[in-house]
Amino acid sequence: MTTNLSRRRFIQQMMIGGLTTPVLLNMLSSNLLAQTGESKQTIIWVLGQSSGIHRSGIWSYPGFHTFMEKHFTLIESDSPNIQDITIESNESGGGHILILDGYFSQDLDDPGNMLLKDLIVVSRAAILMGNEASYSHSAPDGFLDLEKELLYLVETPYFKLPGNPVPIRHLVGALNHLKLYGPPELDEYRRPTMFYSQVICERCQYRGDFEQGNFVRYHGQKEGCLYLLGCKGPVTKNSCALEKWNGTSSWCVSVGSPCTGCSEPDYPNNSGLGLFGQLNADNAPINSFFVRNASTIAQGAFGVTLAGVAIHAFSGRRSRSLSKDSVFGFEEETDE
Repeated sequence: MTTNLSRRRFIQQMMIGGLTTPVLLNMLSSNLLAQTGESKQTIIWVLGQSSGIHRSGIWSYPGFHTFMEKHFTLIESDSPNIQDITIESNESGGGHILILDGYFSQDLDDPGNMLLKDLIVVSRAAILMGNEASYSHSAPDGFLDLEKELLYLVETPYFKLPGNPVPIRHLVGALNHLKLYGPPELDEYRRPTMFYSQVICERCQYRGDFEQGNFVRYHGQKEGCLYLLGCKGPVTKNSCALEKWNGTSSWCVSVGSPCTGCSEPDYPNNSGLGLFGQLNADNAPINSFFVRNASTIAQGAFGVTLAGVAIHAFSGRRSRSLSKDSVFGFEEETDE
């Protein structure tokens, strides 16, 4: 199998935020068609208990459906043929790609559970799509821990695409890396490093404000770094600042919301901080004077806020007092 796109160049293209999704799809399509004897790769997408947020955003993206039809054969879990699927031993690439999306029942007698085990064993690779599948160790009672109870027990390679939702570039990149080069390089949480190697802060539009201590102290105040409002950007590895929402021009931070760390294993608890609890200097592994002194800054901001409230209250009382008096300081006479 040959392609005119090296693995190094492929990863670089995946990490370039300026490369729009339509351009990305065209580039990948051209390189897939350039392969000798290019054939479709089978994908089996099994949907468990899930909101469907990942599929709805990705499948509605213009051009994605056409791209998938041209280069992949997709079998979805709600297809009537799913129970009759057969994997041919001579399939190009050594088998199908399995996508697991959502929570899956722990009931051993569940037909879907039995099918899931069989599919994993004969898969070329498994992709855990979204937070429910990626971090199913925190699943509600009655649902499988996919890693501990299934994937650790077989030799099938697997990796995770966490996020809420998963960006289209992550899925497209993962599928094409598997087709062209095999499983991607992974981090300690089994996430592809081409998407989850840098923390949000490194590519955030407010990184300069972060370094200069230009912090937003309450929602709607101004543009600037949202660290004091509980932004998890210093500890969250994802490419949101480049990807934007569904390939558009906006994302959480650009509309004034702190990063909530949705691609991390402890989301939404975030080590007890919740969505908007403030990180301290020990939690934020970025060498910055303002982060090291964040607690002092926060206290100073709180003191300024209290002073402002006190001044406002005093001014209000003074205004009300003056409104009752004449300009000479005497009570105005009223008619009985």
